[in-house]
Amino acid sequence: MSRERLLRQFGRMERDRQDILKRLEGADPERLATSPGEHAWSIAQVITHLAIAEEGGLAYLNKKLEMKKHGPVGISSHWRLFLLNIAVWLPIKYKAPAIVADVPATSYEVARQRWSAVRERMREAYTTIDTSFIGHDLYKHPMAGRFNLIQGVRFMRRHVQHHKAQIHRTLRQV
Repeated sequence: MSRERLLRQFGRMERDRQDILKRLEGADPERLATSPGEHAWSIAQVITHLAIAEEGGLAYLNKKLEMKKHGPVGISSHWRLFLLNIAVWLPIKYKAPAIVADVPATSYEVARQRWSAVRERMREAYTTIDTSFIGHDLYKHPMAGRFNLIQGVRFMRRHVQHHKAQIHRTLRQV
């Protein structure tokens, strides 16, 4: 697997993030930190959730590299990614896995900065990783298991797109 392919996928994911941030540019910060209802996340919380999820993926990558306990993913990873992407694509509301579900109330600016910071760390990791490791099980989804880095970035992009729709709905509601 090539670094160029990994960085191309990451670039697409980053463009999606920039589109979201551009859409929110100039919006009232108080509005972005307002929940549309009971048990519903504000836009700032959705962005924080995305940052937390991506921080978890990066932490897993770093842990696996540090422990030197990783290897090529199996064929089942393609099937699991397919099913995971369908689940996220469907217009069904899911409860977030517990590890990324506890999202504190925060300001939009704090959430935006946190998301930007994790993306910079991801870019650095993906730019410097040994290319022979790109096909290894260095990304783990809390429910669907381990994937290689390109599969992980593809899922994270789908995850961002899923929440982009939620952000747009919330923006109309608050």
